[in-house]
Amino acid sequence: MLDECIEALAIKPNGIYIDATFGRGGHSAHILDALGEHGRLLAFDRD
Repeated sequence: MLDECIEALAIKPNGIYIDATFGRGGHSAHILDALGEHGRLLAFDRD
């Protein structure tokens, strides 16, 4: 399911993204790999 989520995001290198279920950071790591120098990721985990 990870690949499907990342594909559906159609990540833009300079985009801004939020991972509101950070957990162990699996999805965030893939988002960061696709981001460019000016892209941003905000990650939150309530636990």
